[in-house]
Amino acid sequence: MPSEILKKIYIQCCCDELKTYKPGNHSSISKILGMSELKFRYAAKISANYLTDKNLSLGESIYLAAKNCKIELNSNYNLGIIILCAPIIKVIMNKPSCFKNNLKVLLDSISKKDGQLILESIKFVKPAGISNYTGKGNINDETKNLSFSEIMKVGSKWDRISKCYSNNYDEVINYGLPIFESLKEKIPQQTAIEFLYLNYLSKSPDSHIQRKHGFKKAQIVMNKSLKTIKRMKIFKENQDLLRKLDFYLKKYHLNPGTCADLTVTTLLIKKIKDIFKLPI
Repeated sequence: MPSEILKKIYIQCCCDELKTYKPGNHSSISKILGMSELKFRYAAKISANYLTDKNLSLGESIYLAAKNCKIELNSNYNLGIIILCAPIIKVIMNKPSCFKNNLKVLLDSISKKDGQLILESIKFVKPAGISNYTGKGNINDETKNLSFSEIMKVGSKWDRISKCYSNNYDEVINYGLPIFESLKEKIPQQTAIEFLYLNYLSKSPDSHIQRKHGFKKAQIVMNKSLKTIKRMKIFKENQDLLRKLDFYLKKYHLNPGTCADLTVTTLLIKKIKDIFKLPI
């Protein structure tokens, strides 16, 4: 698959997610104070150049994309998106015979060098709350006695991005994608993305919130989202319910960033599947 086509697809998915009303998260409709929509869009363009470079390994593409975005924007705008989308793009560039099987092969065969580069990208960007964990598998401590896959397995107990690397993106492929495909058959895409995001938010505690504010706070947000999505119907009053949840989350600085990252990842797989008629 030509890298320029993949680059456009990836950037479009980042922009589609950005235009969608996502309670607690930055969007064109409701911004986070101190964050810039232009920088979100620029981050997508910067990272696209590295993620679609055929000459870079998985670890190199993640590290260079994350490092250059952080240097250019002086903040973390898209580390989660980069880490989640990179393996998908790498698999597609290699013309998979079976997407899920090829993805598993890639994740299971991440080299020591690439694993270290992925960890170095996290260390360089320093996502919010990452220093709050000091136990086994802590990336800010010595991890030489653990392989990259072992670190992801340890992290998967509370981090949904690590979990994707550990269970072959089960949450995206077998949960988010079917929900989104079903929604798109009934409602406009932007509304479907809103529901997709809320489904992720109400499924389990958001990793970003949990890192910064702890499990109990992440659990409260999950429960509030679950109540919201149960009340929502596909009519105009949805916006009122979204606004109420958004006001609460932004008032207390509770940003479900990981759920937004999972949303972008789902959009990417769906768009690739539709455009290239690729069985997942």
